[in-house]
Amino acid sequence: MSSLSTHPAPSSLAQGLLPREHGTYFQLGLPLATALFAAGAPASALWLSGAAIASLLAHEPLLLLLGHRGARREERDGGRARAWGLGVGALGALCFALGAASLPSEARPFLALPLILGGEVLLLAWNRQERSLSGEVLAVLALGAWAVPVAMAGGLPATTALTLWGTYGLSFGLATLAVRTVIASHRPRANREQLRCTGAVLISAVLITAVVWALESGLPPLRVAALLPVGLVALGLCVALPSPRKLHAIGWTLGLAGTLTLVLLGVGLSA
Repeated sequence: MSSLSTHPAPSSLAQGLLPREHGTYFQLGLPLATALFAAGAPASALWLSGAAIASLLAHEPLLLLLGHRGARREERDGGRARAWGLGVGALGALCFALGAASLPSEARPFLALPLILGGEVLLLAWNRQERSLSGEVLAVLALGAWAVPVAMAGGLPATTALTLWGTYGLSFGLATLAVRTVIASHRPRANREQLRCTGAVLISAVLITAVVWALESGLPPLRVAALLPVGLVALGLCVALPSPRKLHAIGWTLGLAGTLTLVLLGVGLSA
């Protein structure tokens, strides 16, 4: 006689194993899309983009197998997580090998950026520190770093590719700080005014410094303007401190601002 389970089996291998943090799709997808738009899409760039996507898809099953999603979830979905993780891991390794083999020689050293930063993210996950501010900012940098070799695969110089990465790293780093400030401001006994002032001043200072540096470096106007959309939304969040119940809408607003960054940066880089 078969027993009935209160947890029905998932209908597909991937169900429940995709990244929960939907912001990571923007943090990886927008820099990659910008690099492909500005530099074209040669085979090496597409292979490396596949490796980058595979690295993101392997994250949730890794957390599950490390026990970060609870013992019951690990017991129930551990087998699927292993199968999914091994599958996307093997696919990612194949894509990385093919992309690296066809990458221009001057771009190959920059493959170390996503690999080293991704390794640091794994170490933080192992120690259950991936949800700290430093862990989330490091994840932003690691995801965006894939855009550097992808952009160079299409012929962009290293300085331009690094500027692309820096623009998204700054933007999503400020977005991360703003979201954490919003959440912290609604905790019991939180000093909302102090958090509002600290967050707004810090984001303003970083944003102004970045814009001044970009202007003094002689960057084209569109590439300077690309620094602003996400940063200004982050500043508005720190000032308004909306309810955390609006995090879904906040995420989409930041995603739309990031899409505007893609347009400004993509056009600025391809002009």
